Amino acid sequence: MEQQSGNFLVLKFEHSEGASTTVEILGGTSGPVTLDSDMIWVGRIANTNQRIRVITTLDGVSITKTFTLNSLELEEEVV
Repeated sequence: MEQQSGNFLVLKFEHSEGASTTVEILGGTSGPVTLDSDMIWVGRIANTNQRIRVITTLDGVSITKTFTLNSLELEEEVV
């Protein structure tokens, strides 16, 4: 139940045909997730010290981008 509550971030990605994209929350509790055809990623954000790493690979060439979450405002959990 713990993983079903908290703050979530939803992102929609695009990449060139034939490419693959993985997304990972650095400092999170799970590893990288390979996006399927809808290209939508949902991640549970525990704190703004975490970062999101996106790796897109096409024809053996990878591009990595890392995004900080320090400008994100998280809502406090209501008990």
